[in-house]
Amino acid sequence: MAIINDSTSRPVVEMTSSIRDACDDYKHYIEFILEPAKEELEAKVRNNEVLLHQAFGVNLIVAHSVDYLQAIRSAAGIKESRTDLVKSFDEKFAVSGAYLSNRKMELIDAINNALKHIRVDPRRYKSLGERYGQISFQSLVEDEGCVLCHLENYRFDYCRVVLLPALRALANWEFDSAESVLEFAKGEVIIWHGGYSDTYDPFDPSTAIDRMIEICSSPCQNCEEDADACRCSQYVFAGDEGQFEPLYSASEGEFEELMNHISPSYNRA
Repeated sequence: MAIINDSTSRPVVEMTSSIRDACDDYKHYIEFILEPAKEELEAKVRNNEVLLHQAFGVNLIVAHSVDYLQAIRSAAGIKESRTDLVKSFDEKFAVSGAYLSNRKMELIDAINNALKHIRVDPRRYKSLGERYGQISFQSLVEDEGCVLCHLENYRFDYCRVVLLPALRALANWEFDSAESVLEFAKGEVIIWHGGYSDTYDPFDPSTAIDRMIEICSSPCQNCEEDADACRCSQYVFAGDEGQFEPLYSASEGEFEELMNHISPSYNRA
């Protein structure tokens, strides 16, 4: 994964006291609320010990992160509604996962709204209603240490597929200044997900075996479980059975290059 600053072609925003205060608020929210919530949920998911009320609590925390980011964007002069920010959230802040791509924060926000109002207003969440049907607080159910999301044509592990990817996109940051928080909140930090991990130097032939092992043992990009532990095949997405989707993959050309580094006689075989 690479982090790229994409602010060069955009107008510079002067750092005002209002912007700085909003950035400090978000840094505080990350350190004392988002990060602890992420670490606790990761541990409970890993041990299959998630209770329903805990999932709803984390969902509320993630949903309200939008308000902190919108406060920064508003102070910086960005005109948009909260609804607009929610709809574009996954794209702006790089929430990963193949299933429910670019729709996670919308669902998080809708589930949070359903907990408050019992059922979401279909007029407020028209596009979600067309996709998922009626969303209510009973859409989440506890099942053997997991919390499943049951919707029309959908059934999946809510914490693994939705909550944890959103939490990691929001909390896995060590901002060193208000300016860096502002860049993130404005969507000027691009997260580029490469074909596989960037732990090893792709130009160093001596790392070829390690890179091949990493690719072949890739976790699922949706639930982040190993292939043997992945349960996505038990779930349903848009009426279709899910499946293991590797987080790391290599193109045909990359695979050929790796094999040539591992065994120079590969192409002659």
